[in-house]
Amino acid sequence: MIPCHVASHWVLLVGNLKGKYWDFYNSLPNPMHRSSLRENIRFLHEDRAEVLPGDIIDWPIHTVEGLPTQDNGNDCGIFVMKYMEASLGKDRVDWTRHTSWAKEMPRIRAEIVATLLQTFQTSLLTENGFCV
Repeated sequence: MIPCHVASHWVLLVGNLKGKYWDFYNSLPNPMHRSSLRENIRFLHEDRAEVLPGDIIDWPIHTVEGLPTQDNGNDCGIFVMKYMEASLGKDRVDWTRHTSWAKEMPRIRAEIVATLLQTFQTSLLTENGFCV
């Protein structure tokens, strides 16, 4: 999974090692957002060629259809995080179950903050020798 910053917008590329293709996730569909994906893949290939199988540069890029989309110009990073979270499961994602993300953004943001604060608090307690 590679979050990519393209034209002031965050998108997500997910490599499929078995199928040798990329899935492209974009919460604000715009053809311009595909413009530098190949460059991002090339950078990844150059930086990590010793651990990646074969030539990932020429893998086709498939745009994932039916994704939940944002209704403003601010939430792309959170959508990338949610795409990553939903895609981590073994089963194929039914994106129609996630169409309300834009409406639920205040709750989603609060959940992210709560998770970060809980992780930070747990980390502090562990560092100071307290059991959690």
